[in-house]
Amino acid sequence: MYLRLISLFFMLTLVGCAKNVYTDYDQQYAYNDIQSYEIVGPEGSSPSSLDDGRVKQAVSAELAAMGLTETDSEPNVNVRYFIEPKTENVAFGSSVRFGYGSRRFGMGYETPTRYEERSYGQLVVEMVDPMSNQVIWRAVSKRKLTDRMTPSSKNALIKEQVKEMFEEFPPIPK
Repeated sequence: MYLRLISLFFMLTLVGCAKNVYTDYDQQYAYNDIQSYEIVGPEGSSPSSLDDGRVKQAVSAELAAMGLTETDSEPNVNVRYFIEPKTENVAFGSSVRFGYGSRRFGMGYETPTRYEERSYGQLVVEMVDPMSNQVIWRAVSKRKLTDRMTPSSKNALIKEQVKEMFEEFPPIPK
């Protein structure tokens, strides 16, 4: 009994420690030299969506908390963000199977499973070196931003994911 409780606790602890953000970075870049930034919104986003404003506000707040200054003239990095559209197939409804078989003869029937294609967005934030126009740091959220979410839950999710994206910034090469 105790062994089951201990193993259940251990599994829940591991699941709770799973990261919801994937980051990648250029190991050669001098991240400690970054003092200023400019936020560059998604390309071709005119007019801006409500989610764009939420992301921009969350990114600005996180970078300001790290002591970086937003500037329009000669920033050390450009911060680019976008919500990448994704789709997934979701099975729903019950499927019934039955059959009969005897020796070398068998017969069965199955009702089809219904699928629905659902769209969602995946938040991506990148830092780009303005001189070389190369991405030096990238963070991708594993959480789904959907149209079914309320404005307050979207805002909370975006803030939470942006905070988690910048938790280990500047990266320490391993």
